[in-house]
Amino acid sequence: MFTSPDSLNQFLHYASTTTIPAILNQRQQLLQQLPITFRRAAVLMPFDWNHGATQIWLNQRSKQLRQHSGQIAFPGGKLEDSENSITAAFRESAEETGLIRNQWHLAGTLPPCYLPSGFKVVPVLAWSNAHLQWQPNHTEVSEIFTIPLSIVLDSSQYQQSTMRFQQHQLPVYHLHYQHWHIWGATACMLLHVAQCYQAWYQQ
Repeated sequence: MFTSPDSLNQFLHYASTTTIPAILNQRQQLLQQLPITFRRAAVLMPFDWNHGATQIWLNQRSKQLRQHSGQIAFPGGKLEDSENSITAAFRESAEETGLIRNQWHLAGTLPPCYLPSGFKVVPVLAWSNAHLQWQPNHTEVSEIFTIPLSIVLDSSQYQQSTMRFQQHQLPVYHLHYQHWHIWGATACMLLHVAQCYQAWYQQ
């Protein structure tokens, strides 16, 4: 899939320079047109070279949290005053998982992902080839786990359903791996990268 850390970096940079894939456009445009004041947020999509067995890390959010409790997500949160998306994503990731900033290489960002809960989330793409050790903050994160990129980057692994939201039918995407069910915005972000990989691979 990727022959070196540099090839992973090249792909992530490519993904950060592309527009929203057509399959996600309907959902994005529908949410943008709704009478919602979206708050700015950012998440980190942490790709791990892992000696060539490339994977991505995800969190299961603590069930104690008020929003999105128990769901699978990337580390991240709301932007503080005068903070940009990249700074916020790394700050929140350090607070939630104990991430060490100098172990990670920034590759770029994806276009904002709009959430029905009222957030406009910028996914920040980063990768590491370090030996990673996590120290999760259990008030926010109940578990940290990985999914192989061979699963994540295969668009055929994703399913679509719909949910009714403010009189509209909103597409919802799902990815199942082992006992994990990834859906909603997190699945949208992963599907975005999978669609980019399909285009990149065909070049």
